[in-house]
Amino acid sequence: MKKIITLFFALMAFGAFSQVSVKEQKVNIDGSKDGFYVSIPYGTVKQIEKELKDELKDWKGKYKGGAFVFVDDCKLKEMGKNTFDVYAKVDENADGGAFVSIAIDLGGAFLNSSEHGAQAKAIDARLQKFGIKAAKNVVDEEIKEEEKILNERQKELEDLEKAEEKMKKAIEDYKKKVEETESAIEAGKKSQEDKKGEISEQEEKVKAVVKKKEAVK
Repeated sequence: MKKIITLFFALMAFGAFSQVSVKEQKVNIDGSKDGFYVSIPYGTVKQIEKELKDELKDWKGKYKGGAFVFVDDCKLKEMGKNTFDVYAKVDENADGGAFVSIAIDLGGAFLNSSEHGAQAKAIDARLQKFGIKAAKNVVDEEIKEEEKILNERQKELEDLEKAEEKMKKAIEDYKKKVEETESAIEAGKKSQEDKKGEISEQEEKVKAVVKKKEAVK
């Protein structure tokens, strides 16, 4: 019962940690700006930067990397007809995963829910989807690595099993050879006894011939 309770709380903690969250708040990207803070539970800064770059490419702007990401003249259907600029950066989460800070310049004002409710809601939803996709992609890579190791371990097990079968066959061959050798030894002993009998018989014949010679006078 104790083990079940421990497992239950462990699963609860795991589920809580694996959640993606998006918060609207001030972000520090080339200065303080209204923006969004995305917490992604899995992945290194490098991995999440790649995921972010892939995401922002879909925003159809001119991408520029550096100390922070700047994407000029983005355009998204859910943001309306006007273009906008994006500032973003990825920071490490010491507890695992990474944080993505993102600010959207609409041209004179940065996106925030108090002034741009519908657009802020659309971006919030988009960032939530991005965070989930990024985390899953990272875990997919981890799965591939673990599956690769699993396949290697399975191959190692197969090699060990083959080696065991080979040794078992060698033992059977040795047993067969021992049995054949033991049979040969028994046959050899019989042949020795037979040969001893032949020798004894021949010795008597020799003695008889010697006596025959001695009888000649």
